[in-house]
Amino acid sequence: MADVEVSKKNNDYIKKVKLLIEEKNWCDVFEQSQGFCIACHHDNPLDMEFHHIGAKSNSDVVVSLCRNCHGRISRKQMKSWPDGWSYKNNKPQVVKDALVLRGISDLLRLISDRSLERIIQ
Repeated sequence: MADVEVSKKNNDYIKKVKLLIEEKNWCDVFEQSQGFCIACHHDNPLDMEFHHIGAKSNSDVVVSLCRNCHGRISRKQMKSWPDGWSYKNNKPQVVKDALVLRGISDLLRLISDRSLERIIQ
């Protein structure tokens, strides 16, 4: 069963790469993403993703993360953030600001964790 999941992930990744190449915009994505993951410094342009610090519905502020780091921080948000944090409703600005601050906090924690992992290895 695990082989099927890995195969599906690889196929999804290959589809994403093909789509980027067909659209001829992978260079633009790479340039816009600071050129590396701000948490682990991974620099494969095809692995870069944008992360909305406080969720798309709360802020336009984005940073560059690799797929692995983006997945890590997104899983944390899904588990520990309050219900409704990603809903596209008209939250008061103070709530949006609080979620952006929480997103910055989570991002700093991820950067710290990844830095310690590099040092300890």
